[in-house]
Amino acid sequence: MTGKSLTGLPFDGFDYDSILGQCCEMPVGYVQIPVGIAGPLLLDGKSTRCQWRLRRVVWLQALTEDARLFTCLVVLSVFMKDAMTRAPVVKFPSVRRAARAMFYLQNPSNFERLSDFQQVKSSRFAWLQSITCSISGRNIYPRFACGTGDAMGMNMVSKGVQNVLEFIKTKFPDMVVIGISGL
Repeated sequence: MTGKSLTGLPFDGFDYDSILGQCCEMPVGYVQIPVGIAGPLLLDGKSTRCQWRLRRVVWLQALTEDARLFTCLVVLSVFMKDAMTRAPVVKFPSVRRAARAMFYLQNPSNFERLSDFQQVKSSRFAWLQSITCSISGRNIYPRFACGTGDAMGMNMVSKGVQNVLEFIKTKFPDMVVIGISGL
């Protein structure tokens, strides 16, 4: 399609079944990359799923420099939040209408319904965690925060937010989506 050759890019001898449908879109080959070990790292972290604790982590790092440079790293970390966000921009014919839509999005009694549109129609792996909104004139900027498990989840969250916006448009047909990701 591009007119460029993939000559020299190895294709045979790789277990494509291990990645198809999981972590690689449109594989066309593979490359060999030197991998070194950094660590073990001393990681001091806290998450919502565990208490403060020390644990040793071995960090594999693809690199071409001397891995010995990384053997004395000590990393202190704090788990702040685990979410992928999308912040669309939507516009209304009036400030009053924008405010009504913002109140609808932030109303806790609507959250479960909106969550169903985000999750069920787009991905079984992403789930809606929160919706916060800002308003500026006739525009509102809802920020959808979603959990995505082990995936980065940008695409599934974008699809889910699009589903929510389509549902919101049935409640507010005068809403115009300016962009799926604004702020």
